[in-house]
Amino acid sequence: MVHPDDAAGLQPLPNWENSSGCCGPTGDEGLNRACPCGAPVATLAADCFGPFELHLDPVRTYVFSQ
Repeated sequence: MVHPDDAAGLQPLPNWENSSGCCGPTGDEGLNRACPCGAPVATLAADCFGPFELHLDPVRTYVFSQ
């Protein structure tokens, strides 16, 4: 889990798929953010009634050092 601002390069899925909510995505519908290549890799929870956090999919992401 990371702060959404730490992954600013991620973008919503086409047609805002899995991003329903009042003021932002609830995060209850699964992956809703993609890397620039279009691959879904994370779930953003950012609705007004819940947490503001980004969960990276452990199967689709990994840590590396530059």
